[in-house]
Amino acid sequence: MDTSTLQQELVEEFNLKNLTPEDQEEMLLEVAKTIHKQFLLDVYDILGEEKFQALQASVDMGEEFYTTTLKHLVPNYEELFQTARTKVVNAFKNAPTGE
Repeated sequence: MDTSTLQQELVEEFNLKNLTPEDQEEMLLEVAKTIHKQFLLDVYDILGEEKFQALQASVDMGEEFYTTTLKHLVPNYEELFQTARTKVVNAFKNAPTGE
């Protein structure tokens, strides 16, 4: 899925369409950080500490090496990412509004 499609889906899912483009971008950045954190937690749960540390060490060797390592250690990483995204979206939708 391309980035612009993903962004548009998140704008819809988080009901951000009434915000200014700048505010949308800021909110999407925070959402992306949260999804990334959830994804890493899920990867950690699958790999365990030792393999996760090896994956994190591969970051220093460049994006391509990291991606290759991720694909090797977590062959279904794209599915795992979608699951992390769903968890974050559902948590947001089910969060109390404070009203």
